[in-house]
Amino acid sequence: MAAYEALFSPASIGALHLPNRIIMAPMGTNYADEQHHVTDRLIAFHVARAEGQVGLQIVEHTAVHPMGLVASRMLAIYDDAMIPGLRRLTDAVHEAGGRIALQLQHAGRQANAKVIGDRPLAPSAVSIGGGQQPQKMTEEQIRETIEAFGEGARRAMEAGFDGVEVHMAHGYLGCSFLSPLLNRRDDDWGGDTERRTRFAREVRATIIERCGSEFPCWCRISADEFIEGGTDLAEAQRFAPMLAETGYQAIHVSAAIGETARFASAPYYIEHGHLIPLAEGIRDVVDVPVIGVGRILDPEMADGLIRDGRCDFAALGRALLADAHWPKKAAEGRANEIIPCIGCNLGCLDRSYSDGLCQCTSNPWTGREVDWSNYPAGDRETKRRRVLVIGGGPGGMQAAIVAAHRGHEATLWEQSDDLGGTFRLAAMAPGKSELAGLLEWQKDELTRAGVTLQLLTHATEDAVLQFDPDVLIVATGSQPLGAESMPFGAGGRYVSGDAVLAGQAQASDPVFVVSNMGAGAEIAHLLAEQGHGVTLLESGADPAPMLPAGPRAFLLERLEELRVTILTGHRVLGLDAEGIMVEAMGKEKRFDDPGTVVLALGRRANDRLASELESLPMEMVVIGDAEKPRHAQAAVHEGALAGWDI
Repeated sequence: MAAYEALFSPASIGALHLPNRIIMAPMGTNYADEQHHVTDRLIAFHVARAEGQVGLQIVEHTAVHPMGLVASRMLAIYDDAMIPGLRRLTDAVHEAGGRIALQLQHAGRQANAKVIGDRPLAPSAVSIGGGQQPQKMTEEQIRETIEAFGEGARRAMEAGFDGVEVHMAHGYLGCSFLSPLLNRRDDDWGGDTERRTRFAREVRATIIERCGSEFPCWCRISADEFIEGGTDLAEAQRFAPMLAETGYQAIHVSAAIGETARFASAPYYIEHGHLIPLAEGIRDVVDVPVIGVGRILDPEMADGLIRDGRCDFAALGRALLADAHWPKKAAEGRANEIIPCIGCNLGCLDRSYSDGLCQCTSNPWTGREVDWSNYPAGDRETKRRRVLVIGGGPGGMQAAIVAAHRGHEATLWEQSDDLGGTFRLAAMAPGKSELAGLLEWQKDELTRAGVTLQLLTHATEDAVLQFDPDVLIVATGSQPLGAESMPFGAGGRYVSGDAVLAGQAQASDPVFVVSNMGAGAEIAHLLAEQGHGVTLLESGADPAPMLPAGPRAFLLERLEELRVTILTGHRVLGLDAEGIMVEAMGKEKRFDDPGTVVLALGRRANDRLASELESLPMEMVVIGDAEKPRHAQAAVHEGALAGWDI
């Protein structure tokens, strides 16, 4: 029996016949140019997924009107001049054996005012939580936008796309018309469920007029907006049949609006398949295929969803950023080789490390397909060299993996008895165990790549000279800042946050976690889960400032549930036998008689070895935290680059 038989069974959306049930969910990449045209980077990204045997890939939200833009490098389809670039994309994907659709979108109230040069448009002038107030659309503007969707579909068909998805989820314009929270109109375009569907129904009619009823077209909805007064499953079950009856040939069931986006792209804190109950609820009331989405990461789960009839297709988003060949590996019985999405939301959503481009912590190739051809092997014509990597954290492992795949003789030294470095500690905080999945994949890949691994190996200048590598990669990581970073009085006692995460320190109440742009909030979470009374003293204005928005929101919600006291703007001045001295709002105050003080003051580069070795007559590169403490994405990407450049 073939692996994952249900997942790899053929199926159709209207006239679009697909070889398997795996759909690549649309994800904004910022790979377009500033004129919103297709680039070589976008093409290479999609070709890689086609070669990975995705059943259907849906190109990211694509603006049908200039007023619908959310970013300066967002893809668009509001001009015939955009067709040739889009045709290059579809031709390349088809040549690679793939099928490709385009998501038609208008951002509505969530458009970027700086990019569009005006106040965004929406069904109603509704502002939520103090956000920008959009303009209420006139009848003329509504009609113009409907025509823009029809013209966008016409251009997509002319460009060779196999179908289109109309974006009616995530708080954008189509979603806003469906939402009882965002659509407060009392005219033909709002007031009850049926009138709120009018925009969607007329968009479909216009697409049929431009493209014919056989051109595949479906829609994506938010079946729960996770906000009071917004769409919930019951409301979605009322309007979904109306959409199907109008001619949408499938329903892609997502969730959330801009203010609750953390549920749509949920991080490691949220269970896999968390939105599938919504897909099931919609499947109960419509007679068209339903596409399920929401942290579907594992082939076994995806196959089970199809086999059990919970949805008809499984849409993978970040899982296909982590591994473009996810379907191919699964079909070949190599699921254990799939590079895991760890739900960190760094490269895909935060993007601070990549200048706004979509990338992936687990897979440095994502977004670099056009730059690194045939990664990680490359052209394999490089001169074989002897490579020594010092440090077995995620950066060091990635460097060794890529160097070995490139054909070099790679050796990895690690001074401890296990691999992973301080990233192992990050995975020990509550809800973050998925992070360890990257380390487990890297460990296995070291073996598959043929890297020589030497644990319990202490690197010294003499040892390196004796090994005599052609290339030396230093990935010695970082260490926590401690007492040296603040004045301590006599008798001041503390434990390090690292020791708490590693389970090497006992705490007694009351616990004070002293954080300075460090991991204080996560350490407070661990201690509170253990039943301790915890106060978090954060020097900055926000707790957990280094986390992406989604994980941070879930973490802060949990800290509130656990009754952790969070005091921001509290800069610790020192610690003595009686207590903690802090400065807050320009005034000094004390916290007397703490039971345990935990220091999470940030990290400093463990660069001693690099300094000692820099005078050696050999090629050397320093990567990751050994260069400058940051995060796993920086370490993994710099490790890959170091291995690639040899």
